[in-house]
Amino acid sequence: MKRRTDRAIAISAVTAVAVVPTAIVMVVQVGGDSGRDGGASPASAAMSQQDPANPNGTATGLVTPGAAAPQGSGPAGPNGAPGAPGTPGGGAFANLPTAPPQPGPSLNAFTRKTDVKVSIGDGGDYKHATETATFTLWPKFAMNATGVTQTMQGGELTKITQKVVVSGTTLKGFDGEKWTQSTLTPAQLGNLQNQSDPRQFTFMIGTLPGATASEPDETGKTRFTAQARMGNVYSLLPQDAAAAIRQLIPQDTGCGLDLLADSKSRPTSIGLNAQAPAATFTGTMTFSSYR
Repeated sequence: MKRRTDRAIAISAVTAVAVVPTAIVMVVQVGGDSGRDGGASPASAAMSQQDPANPNGTATGLVTPGAAAPQGSGPAGPNGAPGAPGTPGGGAFANLPTAPPQPGPSLNAFTRKTDVKVSIGDGGDYKHATETATFTLWPKFAMNATGVTQTMQGGELTKITQKVVVSGTTLKGFDGEKWTQSTLTPAQLGNLQNQSDPRQFTFMIGTLPGATASEPDETGKTRFTAQARMGNVYSLLPQDAAAAIRQLIPQDTGCGLDLLADSKSRPTSIGLNAQAPAATFTGTMTFSSYR
């Protein structure tokens, strides 16, 4: 039962990166106490602060790449044989990694585009965030992301542009008004490198209890679908964002996940959606320029 709970928390951690784009959640002082006063630490900041001595710690709920689950923890395979670590037995799941992927020469860089929107009631109010981010995973981590958030409230539209750049050991963030700068430790950089690997999405969604998978199509792509809870997502969002959305979408609301991945477990697209009486949440992430 604990592993099922851990897996649900894990998927919430990675979806939190989609719920609030990187350019928003990372514009914090890395190493600061973002979770004080009962607030939750933003997901990307929590990733960079995770204790390297405790790879399966609860800072984000993510399993650090390379920290394999115990053998036979997944559902049984054919003829009752133990399943692969954390994965369903065989079939369309056969190409899933048996442990969280770890960056290396097989995946050097990629581009991710994120588009998320919360539509509020019937009056036309909404919050819409988009982001384009380029990542270098190997041999050294780097990132350059620009996010734009538009808020429509009572017929009045506001717009904020935010940016985050990681180069060498320096993290620079622009929050819409001013730039801030922090120095990252080797452990923080290592965690950001690991958790930014897009194959983490495929592993987490594909191994979530209740996940389904299609047979690979003619191009080798497999579609995975699963369900998370918004409550688990809220615990990983900045406190003000979580408080605002929680009033509209209850924590027990299901968040549907739909992922398309290639034969190398690299996602090409991810869809997210949640529906409540007061608001609707939708999101997409697309991945390209793998090299």
